[in-house]
Amino acid sequence: MSKTINNVPGDIYIGKESGKMILDDIRKAKKSVRVMSPYLSAGLVEMLLNRFTSGVHIELVTSGYVEDYAHERKNCYRIIRQHKHVDETLRNRKNILHWTGIVWMTTFGLLTITNLENVFSPSAEISDFIEFGILAGLMLLGQLIRKYALGIRFWQYSYSSLFPVKIFRSHFSGNKNNTSKSFNLHSKLYIIDDCIAYLGSVNFTRSGCLFNHETRVRITDLQAIRQLRQEFSELLWSEEYDHTSVDEWGKELYGGAE
Repeated sequence: MSKTINNVPGDIYIGKESGKMILDDIRKAKKSVRVMSPYLSAGLVEMLLNRFTSGVHIELVTSGYVEDYAHERKNCYRIIRQHKHVDETLRNRKNILHWTGIVWMTTFGLLTITNLENVFSPSAEISDFIEFGILAGLMLLGQLIRKYALGIRFWQYSYSSLFPVKIFRSHFSGNKNNTSKSFNLHSKLYIIDDCIAYLGSVNFTRSGCLFNHETRVRITDLQAIRQLRQEFSELLWSEEYDHTSVDEWGKELYGGAE
């Protein structure tokens, strides 16, 4: 996937705060915002979420690197919705086994304690010891049944995204599956309302947009923007290269909820 677009007029800016105009145009978007950036900031993802809730169509192509992932405003997980599916048959089985184990432990535990008197009696016979062993064994069986029941998981999660997202895997991300299909996304592209496009070095991060010395090109040539959108869509919907599925990213983002 590659494209050459010649003779396109545009405004060029080099310096700090290169992303301020990009962010301003995203805030003003009426119909659509398409973002291609390997790196994200959770704080800027919040802007996409706000635009989405305002009715603006959002599309995102990234590598999933989150600049301020440890920040208290972890908005990236909000892109991915978690759905819990409960297997009622398994849940009922778990409950039955759980209470069966408790009843067995309690019943045979009490009988085992009662039988201690016979075991330690001077007149104890072999049958007393056998009976004690059987009762103790049944008590332990009840404990094992309860332990088994506690390990039964009667639910599972699936994930879906609020808007179309593609998360490419590069060989830098530790991909061990198929490095020949790794895709090292480094492009930064922003298409707003299909009438404004930005290209350059600006990542969709706070540091990239506001603090780093970056290069930004702004174009409004509609023919060029149509070609850029075509390239964006090809990457967004491509299955040619290795990428992280929504389910995989959801499991990573939600972590302990699994």
